[in-house]
Amino acid sequence: MFNSAVLESVTDINLLTDILKEEFSSENWESMVHIADKLHYSIKKLYEEDQLRQAKEQPRVDTKRLKRSVAFYFGYSMVMQGIALQKMGDYAAARDCIEKYSELGWISGLDEEGKEDVAHFKMIATANTYVLNLLEGNMETLPEYVQFIHNAEEEELLPGIITILESALVHNHNVDWALDEFGAELDALDGEYETKANIRYYIDHLYLMALYHFKNGKYSNALNISLKALRMSDRLNDDTGYKKINALFVTFSAHATKEQLNEYNVLNKTILERVLKDEKGIRYDGNSFVSARQHRRVGHPGQSWSEQLPN
Repeated sequence: MFNSAVLESVTDINLLTDILKEEFSSENWESMVHIADKLHYSIKKLYEEDQLRQAKEQPRVDTKRLKRSVAFYFGYSMVMQGIALQKMGDYAAARDCIEKYSELGWISGLDEEGKEDVAHFKMIATANTYVLNLLEGNMETLPEYVQFIHNAEEEELLPGIITILESALVHNHNVDWALDEFGAELDALDGEYETKANIRYYIDHLYLMALYHFKNGKYSNALNISLKALRMSDRLNDDTGYKKINALFVTFSAHATKEQLNEYNVLNKTILERVLKDEKGIRYDGNSFVSARQHRRVGHPGQSWSEQLPN
């Protein structure tokens, strides 16, 4: 939960970036807005202080502690704030954020890494402009967006699919043709992601895909996707994703086949058995909970406790 007092005490720019990533993974949109504000304020303060020192021909601000370029922190803070505002439905404010990171070339003293970051955020601004257009119901831009995803870096695939699905769900559009365009690429994904942000995108695309099929009455497909999403969210330790996908499966379980219900039960049994390994003195035998002591051999029948002691 967001704590303004704690946030106020954080001054490390790298730490603010890490906190922002964690909040994104947990889908804490309101917290993200405040943290992104603090990150933007912090990098702006550092940059302006450095510019002032240069103008006065004083020693420059030490930026060696920064893990990325100054341009990265300016862009990242506004991208994350824009995403949070978009998720909260404030599209106008999200567009304001896009405008701020669409052109960061005004930052002086950029090295090659900084220039690459400027170009990267310009590409993200283009992508997120398409996103807002679609979420606002402008589906005429979908073919153009599909082509953009094809031409963009691989990292744009899952965010792009998520946008297509969200817009379809909100505005009741059929986007089967667009999803078919990326069918092979999506099927090839194995979920082996290292960052929490990529895990969030991977699980969310499965969740939204299931929702889309449920909404269109394709229950068997939707339930199969839900089961895959449950397996993967458990495997990737994504509790946020597991909770909402589990709720989705249970809600529509009346449409599940015997095989799908069995797979669901086996998955939950496996999770329960794994959790109970950390519980001393209790185990699950597949049907009920039993004391582990019931399964511990303590001597031959008829022996007294004293007869069981070692000589």
